[in-house]
Amino acid sequence: MARMSRENAERIMCEAGWLAHMPEAFRTRLLQNALLLKFDAGHVIFRAGDPAGGIYGLVAGTVTVDTAPPDSTPRLIHIAVPGGWTGEDSFMTGKPRRIELVARSETWVMHVPLEGMEQMAASDPSNIRAFGVISILAADKLLRIVHDLQKKSVSSRIASVLHRLSWSTNAPITVSQENLGVLTNSSRKQVNSAIQRFVEAGWIETRYRSIIVTKPSALRRHAEQDVAD
Repeated sequence: MARMSRENAERIMCEAGWLAHMPEAFRTRLLQNALLLKFDAGHVIFRAGDPAGGIYGLVAGTVTVDTAPPDSTPRLIHIAVPGGWTGEDSFMTGKPRRIELVARSETWVMHVPLEGMEQMAASDPSNIRAFGVISILAADKLLRIVHDLQKKSVSSRIASVLHRLSWSTNAPITVSQENLGVLTNSSRKQVNSAIQRFVEAGWIETRYRSIIVTKPSALRRHAEQDVAD
């Protein structure tokens, strides 16, 4: 991956996701407090139980989110897309981390340390509500994850996840068939069959270790039909 410029990183973060919903003055202040960081594949950004910290926004690369109820083994529940932010739970609760965040490829992120968030909240209490919007957007995402998993058709579940992960029609999705199976509660054989079907239909293209969604609207229609396989 080519080196990420600060200017390009800020543009990406302001065009999609949480920051795109925020007022310009808030975006400007937040980015003044943000650090542009690079992580190599396999780097654990934080684990459940780690000390409280700030938020992270994905600029480029692949980041997985693992979590589970208390006393259960964490499992993959989501693959982040550019523009997405997480880590606000520590700011809101003052408690340790609740999820695990891992870079699965060379990854660029924006990081706002907890101290910077506290300073923004102290200078303008309405900023607390702005940070809370991250949790609202995460809840919306979790609602869709549950909705997609309740579909009877395996191929509909797979189409749903691919559509959910397609940030744009030319942004490759770096996801293994094994992980796609975990995300869709499907076997590797079922995933492979659905991928071949979607390629033949012209909805996606496959590359080495990645998938490019070329017709997201077709995937969405197929997902919503939920016709038994």
